[in-house]
Amino acid sequence: MDRGILRQTLIGFVCSILIIDCGLHEGWSTPTISKFNDKDPLKVTSDEIVWIVNLMYVGVGIGSLVPFILMDNIGRKGTLLVTTGPKILSWIFIGLSTSVPAIYAGRILAGIGCGITYAVMPMYLGEISSKRTRGPLGTLMAVLLNIGMLLIYAIGLWISRFAMAMISLCAPVFFLLTFMWLPESSVFLTRKNRLGPAEKTLQWALGKENVDEELEEIKRIVETEDKCSKLTLREMFKEIITKAHNRRAFRIALILLSGLTLTGAAPILAYQSYIYNEAGFEISTNASIIITGVGIVLAGSVCVSVVRLTGKRLLLLIAAPICVVSLATIAIFFELQSGGYDVSRFKWVPTVFVVIYVLGFGLGLNPIPLAYIGEIFGVEVRVPAAVLNALYYAISTTAIVKFYQVVQELYGTFAPLWTFTAITFLIWVLIYLFVPETEGKTLEEIQLELRDKE
Repeated sequence: MDRGILRQTLIGFVCSILIIDCGLHEGWSTPTISKFNDKDPLKVTSDEIVWIVNLMYVGVGIGSLVPFILMDNIGRKGTLLVTTGPKILSWIFIGLSTSVPAIYAGRILAGIGCGITYAVMPMYLGEISSKRTRGPLGTLMAVLLNIGMLLIYAIGLWISRFAMAMISLCAPVFFLLTFMWLPESSVFLTRKNRLGPAEKTLQWALGKENVDEELEEIKRIVETEDKCSKLTLREMFKEIITKAHNRRAFRIALILLSGLTLTGAAPILAYQSYIYNEAGFEISTNASIIITGVGIVLAGSVCVSVVRLTGKRLLLLIAAPICVVSLATIAIFFELQSGGYDVSRFKWVPTVFVVIYVLGFGLGLNPIPLAYIGEIFGVEVRVPAAVLNALYYAISTTAIVKFYQVVQELYGTFAPLWTFTAITFLIWVLIYLFVPETEGKTLEEIQLELRDKE
């Protein structure tokens, strides 16, 4: 293995720590909320539990806007270092809090840190890596998030909220102490006309002395982006509305983000301990949660491994019906149970089909939308598209978690699950009709296809 690959692997390892920390926050509510009013002395109502889950996603929406203020002033590296501030504070608030408002503050801070990470980390990895490592480093993000969720399930189910937070605190601290020694993005340095440091960064990251070709390519990228940066934010939003190919790209993004958020993954994963307890299956609830964590990691790993062979569209078309059948089966079980039918022989159904649902979700609906969003928008609308996508993600996830809580309490667990089934089926149809294949195509080819099909 040459020096360049080794150094980029080192960069990927260090950056993975911050992404795994996001997974710890994403998965934190699953092992925690069932302990409130019991093992955890904090008294929490069902409405407060919803906001404990949801406020992180509100923070993600806020955090995703921060990079557009910081990135071009202090750089990608500087912005990621700043991210460790809210992440460290969030674990301190979560671990030490003795009141619900303090938990709220910790969850919002966690969301802000994760929102910044989601916006900046793919950009930093894309700009610091070579063509050989860019693909693997980029697609690993969803898998690393799922590994973080599995880790918090594995440790959080058996220890206190304080111990869990203090262990998790090590992740952003370790990232801060290691990432500070890594170089800044050569694209940012070139934009600031610091060509000497940009060349040294390329030489170090690529492991070779002659980087003239790579530096010239970066100069062309910066020149193109500088032309687009002369547009005001209002003009960029106008580009989305008035240009047919931009409208089509935004439609694809909404379909895929809806598959990520409106199909029920956030409430199902957060409330899975309640689902298992309601079903009354003999297997330990903790064991069931660990199995779903392992399932989503394995499915994401399969996605990363096969996506170049199968393409992204086919994986989506396989994943969606798996989720539809799983959700419908769980909904049927709980509807029969609520209707007074004897389902004692089928108590295993919710546990088994939640795992199958997670496998389908992890195979396509979870990792693939972010990959599409990075490809389908032209440079001239990338900033407003990122803002709109982040806001849609935050608002739709918050709404779907609240919807689950309200409808479940009013009508029973089967009611929101039937809704998720219908939404997932609709998204499956929309993917078939409107989402093109982008795997193996250059960004220019994708843009041409979006123009030609209108």
